[in-house]
Amino acid sequence: MSRLSDFQQRIHRVIPMTDAMAAELVSYDGQRLLVRAPLAPNSNHQGTGFGGSVYSIAVLAAWGLIELVVEDAGVDGHVVIQSGQMDYSQPVDRDFYALCELPGEQEQQRFLSMLKRKGRGRLALTSRVYCGEPTTAPESGPVATFEGRFVVRAAGA
Repeated sequence: MSRLSDFQQRIHRVIPMTDAMAAELVSYDGQRLLVRAPLAPNSNHQGTGFGGSVYSIAVLAAWGLIELVVEDAGVDGHVVIQSGQMDYSQPVDRDFYALCELPGEQEQQRFLSMLKRKGRGRLALTSRVYCGEPTTAPESGPVATFEGRFVVRAAGA
């Protein structure tokens, strides 16, 4: 099994609604995480994406990205969301995906340095939600954008 598959199984176990939403971790390259979801189990009464589901997939992409980055850094840490905001620019009218990318190198290094030195770190991330087939280079703009701040506490800190 691949690392991403193992991580996805863990997420489905510890956050059961992700399994019900059929959330799937598609790719991770050390800088970005792509998570997709089918419209059917995430639709509202109008047949478009339920706002809570769209938000959850966007948060999952950001939260999952930090989890993987912290693991890559060799830190046993606990990631939680501190705050988040979602802007919906268009209806989600088909299967969708969220893409979250790490901020610039300087911000990444500051985050990891604080986490390792003080046992805590904060990082602001943006996830963009797109309709259609997942790609790390979408052809059109996002249908929704999530901006959030996450806090990581190293185990034992």
